[in-house]
Amino acid sequence: MATIDSKPMIDNLIANNGYFEDDPQVYMIVEYTNSYGAITYGVTWVNEPANRRNRYLDETEYVRSPKVIWHSESK
Repeated sequence: MATIDSKPMIDNLIANNGYFEDDPQVYMIVEYTNSYGAITYGVTWVNEPANRRNRYLDETEYVRSPKVIWHSESK
């Protein structure tokens, strides 16, 4: 699991089809507004348990207005 606030890093992941160095492929990248009002990205990987891959899609006090910006199956 990762939360990333670097848009260039997210753009790099998307440009590389969800791969970064020797890491497994990214499953999904979700853009959301965090509890401080900043745009943040939730990243999950294909090797995570299926019941944990969509956790950034649930709106909470920490994850507001989530939207999928990239998904491994949307290639």
